[in-house]
Amino acid sequence: MQHKRTTLTVLAAAAVLTTAGAAWYTTLGTPIHTGPPAAAHGVCLPATDTDEDKAGYSHTIAVVTVDRTVEYREEGEAPGGALLSKVTVVEPLKGTPPTTLTIGQSVLRQTDGGYAKTKPAYLPLEPGHRYVVGTVPDPNYDDGWVWFATAADDDLTAATTRWTRAVTHQIAPHPDPACNDVIDDGSSPATP
Repeated sequence: MQHKRTTLTVLAAAAVLTTAGAAWYTTLGTPIHTGPPAAAHGVCLPATDTDEDKAGYSHTIAVVTVDRTVEYREEGEAPGGALLSKVTVVEPLKGTPPTTLTIGQSVLRQTDGGYAKTKPAYLPLEPGHRYVVGTVPDPNYDDGWVWFATAADDDLTAATTRWTRAVTHQIAPHPDPACNDVIDDGSSPATP
């Protein structure tokens, strides 16, 4: 029992010393007193909390009927993939889309062969159903990428009214207020 305890103590000490040594080694050649960087950036998507935010960011908004699923593409190492759907425009609400579109959207593939949404207001487009969709240009997905999708089967008038109002009161794209990934201390060369 004593031998096991001594071995574990030696291994723990070796791990601590190795980590400390590696930390020290990585600081060699680093200038002293350089301070933090003037600006740091991360990935921050536009605000999409309200219908008006979504309308402001979308290039095209339309009531559509889904004609068929074109294909499902696995993408990268992240879970899920892209579902491409062929849709017919029933009524354009923003922009001037063509009569038919092929658009892509992010979905999670289910074991039963269906698809699940990746965001609360982002319904997977199913053939035979109507939706209001907002799209943004993306040449990787033919006519664009679905920025949002909401059901329009049950009450087309309510869906159309909701999104017509959102387009009328749309807010220009702006960073999500919860995203504070840029810190500028005034010393950046980009600062006027």
